[in-house]
Amino acid sequence: MVFPPKQFNGFPDLARYAARMIICAARIKDKMDRRELPVEKATSREKGQPLCMAQNYRLFTSYREPGLKTDRLVNTEANGPRTQQQIILACRNKFYALALRGSKDWDSRITEDEVAGCVLWVLENGEEETAPVGMLTSQRRDLWAEQWTLLREYDANKENMRLIEESLMVVCLDVKPLGSEFNRRGQSWGGRGTTAGQRDETNMGHQMIHGGGSQYNSPNRWFDKTIQVVITTDGVSGLCYEHSPSEGVAVIGLMEELIDACSDLAPSTKPLAAVNTPLKELQWVKPPNIQKMISEAASSLDNFIEDLDFYVYRFDAYGKNFIKSCKISPDAYLQLALQLAYYKLYGCLTATYESASTRRFLLGRVDCIRSASWEALQWVSAMTQGEAGDPLQPSKRVTFSLVTEDEKLALFDAAVQKQTEIMVDNILGQGIDVHLLGLREQSKLMNMPMDLFNDESYRICNHFALSTSQVATKIGFMGYGPVVPDGYGASYNILGDTIIFCLSAFYSSENTSTSRFAQSLEESLVAMQILLQTKPTQTK
Repeated sequence: MVFPPKQFNGFPDLARYAARMIICAARIKDKMDRRELPVEKATSREKGQPLCMAQNYRLFTSYREPGLKTDRLVNTEANGPRTQQQIILACRNKFYALALRGSKDWDSRITEDEVAGCVLWVLENGEEETAPVGMLTSQRRDLWAEQWTLLREYDANKENMRLIEESLMVVCLDVKPLGSEFNRRGQSWGGRGTTAGQRDETNMGHQMIHGGGSQYNSPNRWFDKTIQVVITTDGVSGLCYEHSPSEGVAVIGLMEELIDACSDLAPSTKPLAAVNTPLKELQWVKPPNIQKMISEAASSLDNFIEDLDFYVYRFDAYGKNFIKSCKISPDAYLQLALQLAYYKLYGCLTATYESASTRRFLLGRVDCIRSASWEALQWVSAMTQGEAGDPLQPSKRVTFSLVTEDEKLALFDAAVQKQTEIMVDNILGQGIDVHLLGLREQSKLMNMPMDLFNDESYRICNHFALSTSQVATKIGFMGYGPVVPDGYGASYNILGDTIIFCLSAFYSSENTSTSRFAQSLEESLVAMQILLQTKPTQTK
């Protein structure tokens, strides 16, 4: 997730910004400890129904522990809230535990200025770690599990890991902003959006997802931690999020609170003293082969980053205001736009995943809205009939109409209605995917193979070449990678007059390209607006 860029006049400004976020996070955790988070309510379809808040309460108390076969989601406060409270600062690939509150007194938290002083000390005095243990958390999970076990043979390392696991969050202070040339591969098509110096939004997104690789900030991470707030010396900031404990909606609400708390933080003329109390540098006992393990992890991650085709694309022709003026659900509209964009490139639809919140139910997470419906296929076929030529070079395209505009509108209305029905079924607990997943996993546990789960049709319908979600936020945008080697990730934030897409694919796939997909998306969105503008204005 990328936040709006800031302007820092040196390390003191960055330190105060980080301190404000840290103190705000600690106060929110206090509210969680008292079970005082306001209960969120459904805004549509059984409007006002209370939503399960379990995901929100897990944000500061969860940790993903590596395992040889299966990772384990650890509840770090299974026995109740702890008096002791700390966060982890990461800078120049070293980690520091910052105690916000002692183990005996609930009211003994250090002040915001004291936190800022500690952050400033780390920025000004911390030396670069030459054997960054954090790099190992990016490794393949079974390898990291072996290395995790090896490191924990030493008591000092076990204590370091306990401090990281039990911390509220990691605050990554990145002193190596990604260069503007970092994401030049593939030359993204379209506009740049918000910039920080010469860095565009795509560049900022890369830094939040993976840090830029072993030569930039990836070693300055602990990827098993649920929340890692990233703050860069050039004013770029955001979130690296481990997704296992909670869905995006929970963490977005938390991040919006942190950003709101910083909204009135003006540059200070008051000198800030750098202090190293109560900081504790985490010093590791390193096994003889640690450098080899780190080098292998660095090489593996660098290869993955080199392969990631990631692109933040802003569509500025219209947004939520126009869509709502047409009396259409903005989310249903965007899902159909994604279907049309895919069809224009590949001549077919594909298995599509859109997350549907099931928080109306206790401990509900998500089910899957399958947007590639028969009705969607009928409509996209009608929208593209008569097109010939190169779909990537509109000037060479010849079009002629085989379907009337009225017929296209009727097919569009049917597709919207079907998309809405599927969405409603899912959020009200009538989806199929979580049910089938439960049956599949139970059949494994009971050693009772089921033909359904070995059928080719089941494999095809779960190969999600389009993995999508609406990420509604007022403070930026959130992106992620594709879930299959030949697919796309596509998150979107629908604003009043703009739509922000975070598109992802892999360069190693000959069939995908985020630049081509962005161009197809723009053509699709423009065509949909033109189509709807032919619709007669309804009068009361």
